[in-house]
Amino acid sequence: MSQVASQMRSPRMGHRPVIPPVVNASPVRLPEALLERFRDAYLPDLSDAVGHLYTMSPVIRPLYSPSPRLLGQALTVKAPPGDNLTVHGALTMVQPGDVLVIDWRGYVEGCATGASSLAVPIKNGLRGAVVDGAWRDVGELRALGFPLFARCVAAFSPPKDRPGEINVPVSCGGVVVHPGDIVVGDEEGVVVVPRAWAERVADSLTAYRRPNSVDDFDLEKLRRGFEEKRVRFREIVEDYGGSVPA
Repeated sequence: MSQVASQMRSPRMGHRPVIPPVVNASPVRLPEALLERFRDAYLPDLSDAVGHLYTMSPVIRPLYSPSPRLLGQALTVKAPPGDNLTVHGALTMVQPGDVLVIDWRGYVEGCATGASSLAVPIKNGLRGAVVDGAWRDVGELRALGFPLFARCVAAFSPPKDRPGEINVPVSCGGVVVHPGDIVVGDEEGVVVVPRAWAERVADSLTAYRRPNSVDDFDLEKLRRGFEEKRVRFREIVEDYGGSVPA
């Protein structure tokens, strides 16, 4: 075996990649006042504002209900599936207002980490976590009121041998997330607001008041839209050669 080939092998992880792990510093923080503009935004309205490309797949869901509001800036992690060393590394870098966003390629046979690993980061200002994979200690994290979004729960704690990358663009729930992007989540799902568009997206949102009855909706406006949909549906059906009863 050549010297290069020997150097590219590790007794614990097989072939060692030529590309070294990347660990970047966190980007400049957004003003807290800007983040707070998303605090009470209705998440479906926010999803409409950013579009499908920035709304995570519904396989990424809160692991307990009711879920506290998730709001903060992305501290991104790209970890080798089945190894959570890089997750633990990222937790040592937490700044106030961070949300841990983990690209684990949907690995669900083990957990990204558990409650005891989050205690110090939570004290340091970690606001929540989103993982394209699994988590554990859900009961303990529910008691702490820590927002937690994942594919599922998995009790097994995997190895911690292979380094990945931190504060790089990642894919989580089908969405590309950059370090510092705004992450918002609740029982409706998870939405990502690219930091470069945060002001414009915030400006597009209107105040939201949860209705308590049908009469709380703007029924006159909705009736007009209802009639427009009825006409459009009839036109399309007829265009296809069908008919709609009067």
